Amino acid sequence: MDFWKTIRVLLRRWRVAVPVFAVSLGLAAAVYVSVHTEWESTGTIVLASPTDGAKTNAGNKGPVDQVNPLLAFDASLNTSATIIIQKLQDPALMEQLVGTNSKTTYQIGNGQLTGPFIVVVANARSPEEAKGTVSKVLDRAKAELKQSQEALKAPASTFITPQSVIDPTKPEAKIGGKVRFAGIALVLGFIASLSSAYMVESVSQSRKKKRTREEAVEAWQHHGSLEATNGTPVAGGAGETMRMHPITPKSS
Repeated sequence: MDFWKTIRVLLRRWRVAVPVFAVSLGLAAAVYVSVHTEWESTGTIVLASPTDGAKTNAGNKGPVDQVNPLLAFDASLNTSATIIIQKLQDPALMEQLVGTNSKTTYQIGNGQLTGPFIVVVANARSPEEAKGTVSKVLDRAKAELKQSQEALKAPASTFITPQSVIDPTKPEAKIGGKVRFAGIALVLGFIASLSSAYMVESVSQSRKKKRTREEAVEAWQHHGSLEATNGTPVAGGAGETMRMHPITPKSS
């Protein structure tokens, strides 16, 4: 019932609803164009154990074995990957990599993969910046891994090495945000169109009822004046006066 009532109101007030909705379409298009397109690129590396193992023989002049501390415990590669991920999630380091007040962002994690994977996803205002950020973050991850092992004085032959799994991918446009904002603008415009049509309809109906009441009052007053002119008693008024004459008795 309400649906068909709405349709009837829109059909009656299309001269108001259509222009408002057209303006809303224009605003939605303007919002879509004004929102910047984001570009996304991704890259993945995996940590690999040294081919000669985690230990090395130093000869007669030193200890029998030298061990890479990062490989001295279970799940060592996964732990090493987690350490690198945690370092690159530091806000200060993020700002250093993408720049101060930059709109470019990146996320780093294991990509919900099983194993010592490091996955980087970057979002930027341009495809070149997105792909460049992924390369920069992956290079920093490799450098952090090397510095950590050097700081622990691990033999070079026992170093954990990063292997490229997915090179920085070709950036893809992310228009979900643009579509979402444009959709919101369009919905608000549709609501404005309905509201304007209902408002005009309400004002019109109110004026019509007021005009009907005024016409009824004028008709009643006009009818009363006609009755008064014709000598007809007006409702609520006094009728003709009856005069009573005394009867004089006849003399006998």
